[in-house]
Amino acid sequence: MAGISAGGEEEKNMIIGKRAYLFSVAAVALAAPVGAWAQAVPSAGREPAADTSVPSSDANNADDIIVTAQKRDQRLLDVPIAITAVSSDTLTTQSLNRLQDFFDRVPGLQYSGQRVSALSLRGVTSGGATSPTVAILVDDVQFGGTTNAGQPPLPDFDASAIDRIEVLRGPQGTLYGASSLGGLIKYVLKQPDTSGFSGRLEAGGTTVADGGQGYALRGSLNIPIADWLAVSGSGFKREDAPYLDNAYTGRNDVNKRDVWGFRGAVLARPTDNLTITASALKQKQNALNSDLQITSGGVPICIACTTGGTAATRGTAVTTFEPVYGNLTINSLDSTNASNFELYTGRAELKLGSATVTAISAWGVADNAILGDVSAVFSFLPGFYAAPAGSTVQISNADRTAKFSQELRAGGTLGKFDWLVGGFYTVEHSATNQTLLLRNPSGTLVATPYVGTGPSRYREIAGFADLTWHATDKLEIQIGGRYAGNKQEFNSASLVDTRAQPVFGPSDSQIKGSSDNAFTWLISPTYHFTPDIMAYIRVANGYRPGGPNLDSTGNGNFGPDRVINYEVGFKGRVVPGLLTIDTALFQIDWTDVQLQSTAPNQFGFITNGGKARSRGLEFAANLTPWSGMTIDANLTVTDATITETLRQINPSSLKGQAGDRLPFTANVAGSITGQQKFDLSSRLRASLGVNYTYVGDRPGGFNTFGATRPRILIPGYSTVSFTGGLTFDRNWQATLFLRNALDKRGISAAQNRNGNNVPTALFIQPRTLGLTLARTF
Repeated sequence: MAGISAGGEEEKNMIIGKRAYLFSVAAVALAAPVGAWAQAVPSAGREPAADTSVPSSDANNADDIIVTAQKRDQRLLDVPIAITAVSSDTLTTQSLNRLQDFFDRVPGLQYSGQRVSALSLRGVTSGGATSPTVAILVDDVQFGGTTNAGQPPLPDFDASAIDRIEVLRGPQGTLYGASSLGGLIKYVLKQPDTSGFSGRLEAGGTTVADGGQGYALRGSLNIPIADWLAVSGSGFKREDAPYLDNAYTGRNDVNKRDVWGFRGAVLARPTDNLTITASALKQKQNALNSDLQITSGGVPICIACTTGGTAATRGTAVTTFEPVYGNLTINSLDSTNASNFELYTGRAELKLGSATVTAISAWGVADNAILGDVSAVFSFLPGFYAAPAGSTVQISNADRTAKFSQELRAGGTLGKFDWLVGGFYTVEHSATNQTLLLRNPSGTLVATPYVGTGPSRYREIAGFADLTWHATDKLEIQIGGRYAGNKQEFNSASLVDTRAQPVFGPSDSQIKGSSDNAFTWLISPTYHFTPDIMAYIRVANGYRPGGPNLDSTGNGNFGPDRVINYEVGFKGRVVPGLLTIDTALFQIDWTDVQLQSTAPNQFGFITNGGKARSRGLEFAANLTPWSGMTIDANLTVTDATITETLRQINPSSLKGQAGDRLPFTANVAGSITGQQKFDLSSRLRASLGVNYTYVGDRPGGFNTFGATRPRILIPGYSTVSFTGGLTFDRNWQATLFLRNALDKRGISAAQNRNGNNVPTALFIQPRTLGLTLARTF
């Protein structure tokens, strides 16, 4: 699919489909805390104990977390996959409302924008508006788009509906399908419980240094109606504290965000062997000058690129990350964003002896509308209309993705074999509408240079199987495979004003299609030294679908790209009651890398590059040196590079030499958290905690061959945060937190449109003080 480009990646990200859609790239941050909801499990067995989820209050049980990474309940210690589990309790008590609030605490997770395509795990990203390399799932339902057409922004589902978040690192194509080259993020929602009435109410407030205030209200309720029927519901309302100023409008604290939503579910168990669950989830957001757009929401940086030296040296200056208009100050027209997420799911589980048959039907929709200031990107447009100095260009970008999916699978145990077989079907319809608006300095509309629409359809049918052989009491061997085929159809129509046709070409319409298929597989032997210590080898591959390009320059369809992941892992309680370790060494070989390029007529398209690879070490440890004390640490070392020089198609093609680093991935990142719990009385318990996080430097997106400025290098940063809490009678909780206590100006993302324009950056949230009060019943 093609898209208007003004000479760089940001423009390509904003308008990626000639008669299709415009992508706004932002940059924020992503994911993961330390505690988790746990289930008590017998240390010597694979099967969990009774179905009673409770917050883990004993650090020695911190690893007894039940996860569903392989579509069945397993102890995290027994799963031969690198996983980070993020608890609902951690999210709520520390007011970690969005992925950007905690991404740098998850090993291997990188965040370079608010689109799904801007997420990466283990360095598997090429930047630009290609299809996702990280899949987003809600329970077992894929959310959002599989391709680069009409992708919704990241869904920051509120913690009121979440039981935990599971981050799986490495390709997961066998069980979860396309576009999970680097891994996936799985939101596991709370389920209705027939065992008893329960609920939680919470209120919180935050204040940001040199900024404004925000608040969050949330509540959840579980009601058992009978011993076979229960309903649950949750809801929230949140206003995030603003902290950006706008030099263009002269106003302060302009990045406002108002979010609300709810989730309801009903569980019925009409017979002992049949469970039916139905749920509905909805979330809406209205934002002003939010960080969804790095062009208009980003802070202009690099004084040397704007005011220093001569015009020639400004165009070639190295990015220095000096704010041009002052601390945390943007300079643009106000940008608005409105989004809506909905997901409706029906799930039935039927137990037949030792086997369980599961059917899941789901329909989801994501609407996203952005009005942004792109005057700097399209600075040439006023000249085509003889518009007066000070005229502006805005982009109205409306995306919609509606997705239906159906999965039917059966699994169980037969002798020494655990088995799973299933089929999957999905169809997603995406629609994009973009309009460029040229206004004079007073705001009056002068012209509409470009209007584009781009409806598309993606359909996939797949079958999968997974088999684990327990060869001995200690050795098990897992193999799996998935065969999938897809068909795609893209429609494109554009209306280009006559005076803008020298840049965007004439008005036209096109219909184009593509299809491909893929077989993904895995093999993973595991050896259990003890019931709580294991080592594994995992070799698995993943794939992203190809697709059509819609442009008039002769660029045909682009093909799939694939990865193979080689991994050796070790996890377990190496010193029971004292030390737990989870570590992995990996190498990912990536072929036919999908890249975004630009045609001579300024329309973007996707092409296949050469090869890349990512290798690294992931290490996590939990230490409980004395009663009430828990220390959690993780370290990630990643070396992600292209291994073949990118070929030049035209002057606007992406430029990279063999050995150049892949975008947005830090060589070194890590986090350490310490928490001490102690009793003040028989009814009152206190806790104190501190967290230190470090993220190393990261390269920006690849430059183009025609770039004048060196490729951007985003500097590393570190933060220190504190928490303190009181729990009264196990029902009342108060938590005080101070995030980014030293008020560091860490940069989560930055871009200079492939080296062709003035750089902008997105900074991590300044020092934030907050208080939450909660009542559990």
